[in-house]
Amino acid sequence: MRIAFFLQGKSSTDHIPHVSAVTEEIIERLNSKGAHVDLLVPEEKALNLDKIRLYYDLYVLKCKTPLILSLAGALSASGASIINTWRATFLNRNKIISTALLAASSIPVPPSWATGQPTQFLPLLKGGPLWMKPVNGSRGKDVYRITAEAGLTDQKSPVDPYGLPLPLFAQREAPSEGRDLKVYVVGDRTWAITRPWPARSMEDKLGQPAVISQEICSTAIACGKVLGLEIYGVDFLVAGNQFYVVDINAFPGFKGASGAPFHIAEYIYRSVCNNSLEKHMEGVSHEQFK
Repeated sequence: MRIAFFLQGKSSTDHIPHVSAVTEEIIERLNSKGAHVDLLVPEEKALNLDKIRLYYDLYVLKCKTPLILSLAGALSASGASIINTWRATFLNRNKIISTALLAASSIPVPPSWATGQPTQFLPLLKGGPLWMKPVNGSRGKDVYRITAEAGLTDQKSPVDPYGLPLPLFAQREAPSEGRDLKVYVVGDRTWAITRPWPARSMEDKLGQPAVISQEICSTAIACGKVLGLEIYGVDFLVAGNQFYVVDINAFPGFKGASGAPFHIAEYIYRSVCNNSLEKHMEGVSHEQFK
């Protein structure tokens, strides 16, 4: 059983894999079951694209750099088994796509808009503050609150290197009790913590264990089904009985989720075993018709 974890280097110049304590425990548990796990940092070498082949029984997209996603796309087209799948990761990576899919499936998300010109959001300020978020952002970076016209009129319209407009994404401010509710999901198993935002210390990131309603639990599971995710996290804002999904993360850090490494390792191991059984049965079926 061969498993590859796609990881980032510790820095842009140091391509030694950055392995968190949670990921390290997952890998140790897989190794104890007899799996052979390799840690891949694609940026560490020039890859010959003529030689991209299916060497592993499963690829795990722990990190999602542009190069990792590109390789995962090529591997997926060649029939590779990947967690989370390349398609699910790609859909989730783009907030415009994922938010539109969630809203169409009646998942409670804040009112959301996309445009190419910041000033197009100006009329929306009459309805209350907006939160601007990078379309492909993560970890809360470059997320900011807009309450006045100056916050939009002072912005330049973003463009790519060819001068083409880049998309902008904004959401209406959702009611909140002042803390994020993070629900982690592995298959159909969930954990929940509450923590401040932004999380500035390790204590903040670990948060506090939380008990969630069946409705929130079902919503978190539904998010995964809509986007095709298997191992992921859902961020909620909650105010009384009202709640909104404000972010989804494919294979997050699972900080504060006690016991998660065990269940993630079990899920990954079962996935490889199930894939191997399916391929064996396909071979048996094909053999019958020779």
